[in-house]
Amino acid sequence: METWLKDKLRGDWQIWFIIVLLSLFSMLVVYSASTALAYKKAGGNTESYLLNHTGHLLLGLFVIWFIHRIDYTKYAGISRLLLWITPVLLIYTYLFGTTVGGTKRWINLFGISFQSSDLVRLVLITNLAAMLARRQNVQYTQKTLMGLIFWCGILCGMLAITNFSTAVILGVTCFLIMYMGRVPGKYLFRMAAAVVGALIAVLGISVYLYSKGVEFGRGQVVLERIEAFIDVDINRDKEIGNPDRDDAFQKEQAMIAIARGGIIGIGPGNSFQRNYLPEAFSDYIYAIIVEEYGMLGAIFVMGLYLWLLYRGLKNVSNTQRAFGGLLCVGLTFSIVFQAFIHMFINVGLGPVTGQTLPLMSMGGTSILFTATAIGIVLSVTKGEYDDKEKALNA
Repeated sequence: METWLKDKLRGDWQIWFIIVLLSLFSMLVVYSASTALAYKKAGGNTESYLLNHTGHLLLGLFVIWFIHRIDYTKYAGISRLLLWITPVLLIYTYLFGTTVGGTKRWINLFGISFQSSDLVRLVLITNLAAMLARRQNVQYTQKTLMGLIFWCGILCGMLAITNFSTAVILGVTCFLIMYMGRVPGKYLFRMAAAVVGALIAVLGISVYLYSKGVEFGRGQVVLERIEAFIDVDINRDKEIGNPDRDDAFQKEQAMIAIARGGIIGIGPGNSFQRNYLPEAFSDYIYAIIVEEYGMLGAIFVMGLYLWLLYRGLKNVSNTQRAFGGLLCVGLTFSIVFQAFIHMFINVGLGPVTGQTLPLMSMGGTSILFTATAIGIVLSVTKGEYDDKEKALNA
């Protein structure tokens, strides 16, 4: 049995262990957080959401296994092709996407619904790692670096129209990859300026058009959520935030959940705030974790993500190929950074963003995209272990 598992589940066993722990814990929390909603919408079947979530987790584990069995170097060519498609995909999403939560983020292709931002993030990170890896043994040229900066700026800017917080996560991740790729400082500054400039431009245009009665992007929503967080009327319209939206209510209910949790929590399945907290099973699942499992449970979950980040960084030193190392850094950092943004928002350390907790929040295709990223990371570690075995057996 042990030999079979070792043959089928290759790569960094610690990452496998982290993913299994997150998945098991996720089923417990999602079941608790979704019970009331499932009872109302599924005719009393409180297990319906749990079964759906468990199915996606199992499919996600299969995706991880399938992806990690493929040589990760093949993903460079696939992502290069998809890179040219992503701008078209973002435009299509804005024009013809499905509106969820007041914005068009979802599209349906070939009967599959997904957020285009998930694909864009995966494609840009993989491409950036591949482009930098090809230049590790030769001197960077201005043409190459400006090309990288262009793609980071244009995709982050386009993504910010419908998903501002994800654009920020992607921009920070790209900066880290370029830093780890030893890009000269002046080009790092230009890259940061391009991304920040694109985000500010989208935000400014969106807010200006909204004042003229034209809806474009999420700028006004971002501004209102920042106002609600800092309790300041930034745009001088004599209103703080948006009274018609429940941003302040979400924050208040999350704080109540955290206060109820204390050190050890009130126990699994005993959440009271799940009945009042909007999106308790997705956007605010960390607040439910704190309520039921206390600060101890919250630290445990945070520790799992930090462990995942550590393994991603650790594998950089174990990887002989620059592409593999940069992929590990970019993909693991993107997942963990999103997780920490989710946790910070839930405990009141930032404005509402709508970011879910990867592999913990209830989801569908978002779980599969996260699984794909983890599968690629495991493919990198599998390749290194295979090379070492070949060297020992030679």
